[in-house]
Amino acid sequence: MARPIKETPILYGEDARRFEARMKEQHPLSPEKRAEVEYAYQLVMEMFKRGEEIERQQKELKQQ
Repeated sequence: MARPIKETPILYGEDARRFEARMKEQHPLSPEKRAEVEYAYQLVMEMFKRGEEIERQQKELKQQ
């Protein structure tokens, strides 16, 4: 059985300031990494579209 999820701690003081500063930092991607991410995104979207198309076809077959 899974354990219950613990409450997320609240940050105060210097820990909070440091956390917020790190969240605001931007980490630019290299062109190679950006292309890799874009390719993965396009692949997943194509799978999603194909899945929707298959579901639609199966519904049409059941209705006939």
